[in-house]
This record gives sequence, structure tokens and C-alpha cells, in this order.
Amino acid sequence: MKTEPKKTDGISREDHSPWGRDDDIKLINQVTREAGRIALSYFTRDIHVWEKSPNNPVSEADIAVDDFLRTTLMQNRTGYGWLSEETEDQPERLRCGRLWIVDPIDGTRAYLAGGDDWGISVALVQDQKPIIAAFYAPVKDAFYFAEAGNGATKNGAPISTSACADLSTAKMMGDPAAFKASGFWPVAWPASMTAVQANSIALRICQIADAQFDCCVTLRPKNDWDVAAADLILSEAGGRLTTGDGTGLIFNREKPLHKHIVAGTTPIFPALMERVTPAIEQWRAQHNT
Repeated sequence: MKTEPKKTDGISREDHSPWGRDDDIKLINQVTREAGRIALSYFTRDIHVWEKSPNNPVSEADIAVDDFLRTTLMQNRTGYGWLSEETEDQPERLRCGRLWIVDPIDGTRAYLAGGDDWGISVALVQDQKPIIAAFYAPVKDAFYFAEAGNGATKNGAPISTSACADLSTAKMMGDPAAFKASGFWPVAWPASMTAVQANSIALRICQIADAQFDCCVTLRPKNDWDVAAADLILSEAGGRLTTGDGTGLIFNREKPLHKHIVAGTTPIFPALMERVTPAIEQWRAQHNT
């Protein structure tokens, strides 16, 4: 089947896929679970670790999972593009109608410390939007899955966000100290708001999708592989995820980076942006950007 090239950002993307949605759903479920088993086989062992850049660790487990996902997914889906944290970026992906976006181990620091807040993130993006996504946190026994237009599940059961609209009673996924930095936030966060830190940004977002938490804000840049799967899982569970400027995320761009991430229940979003917007404006004024 051939479709007309898409040009949402001026780049023509060809989609000649002979595989249907059900085929891709089955494949993503299988490989994500197997990737989790591979990650667990290295977990809490004495493994080789090095730094890709200062304070940015990677391990032989990350590479083993990445190798498995890339080999399996690309061999089974000729013509799909590939983007992963642990694989050198190739510009050919920009012309692919469908693209795998993968983080082999999201939350590597937690993984290396023997924690439970890490997982495998796999998303299939079509025309710059995720259409199928899985996030698997093996130690938590939590397998999140979503298909565009068909809702989100955790371990096979439907999930939805909470109805929380009040920040004073909200449960925030993020560094508690960051929300107490009064000089950074022109509009203060409620002192009664609960904040809990976790390493994996994708897991944080998924835990909003299943109503364990209500919101997540990080003004640090995140890459496509950090959030592609979680973006779809949250939106299909009834939540919202945008940049700090309030725009939805677009994937498979030349620079696969998002300046900030704001995620939460739909009712709580106005209260989040009431604090995020002036903070970003203040920062830009101070840095002349």
C-alpha cells in the first residue's frame, strides 16, 4: 500500500508499510516484554558501566537491550526508521513514514542502583505522532500499553487519570526541592502539594496515566526517546502532555529534543501552566532568549 508523502514540517515522508496495526501491536508487546527479561538478566549484577558524557552513565545492559530491540524490530519491519538513545542517529529516519523510538533502559541511574523506577520504552511513530506505545517496568511488574484511539492499559486492564484539579492536594512526580525554589517560580507551588522524585521520566508520566500521581513538571530538556511512548499512554488515559509553552509534542524532527515537559490530568493543567508560564518567561528575560 502506498500513501502520499507527508510534509508536516517540510520533509516528505514515505509510508509503504504492508503491515497492519494489529501486526505492529503484537510485535511491540512481544519485544518489549523480552527486552525487560534481558534487562533483568543483568540487574543487580556487577556489570560494566561508563559515562557517555559527564553524569550520564550507560551500561552493558543498556547496550544489550538496545541491540536486541534494534535487531528484532528492524528485521521484522523493513522500511521503518529507528531512533534510540543508545544508537547513533541517522538522518534517513526523517524521511520514514513510520519510526521506532526506543529508550532501552529509561532510568539507568535507578537501574544501576538496584531501584525499581526504570523501564523499557518503545513507541511506533507515524507522521510525527505516536500511534502504538509500550512501557515496561519489570521490577514493578507494570506493563503499560496504548494504541491511538483505543485507550491505555496496565497489565491488560484499562487505566485512566485521576480527576484531580487542585494542586494543594495533588501528587506531583518530581524533585521536591525544585518546587520550593521560590526565586525560580514567580507563582509559588502550594506547600501542601506532595512531590516524589523518580528517575525515569516515562515511568513518572505512566504513573499519572494510572492515577497513582496527578502531575509532572520538568523544565529540563527531554529527548524523543524519553517521552514518545509515555505521551501516547497518558493521552489515551485522558491526560495531557505539552511543552512548557503549552504546545503538543512533535516527534521525528531533525533535532529530537523538547525543551520542557508538563504532564498531568486535564483538570489540573490550568494550575500547572499558571506556574510554569511565568517561570519560563522570567528565565528567558534573565537570559535574553
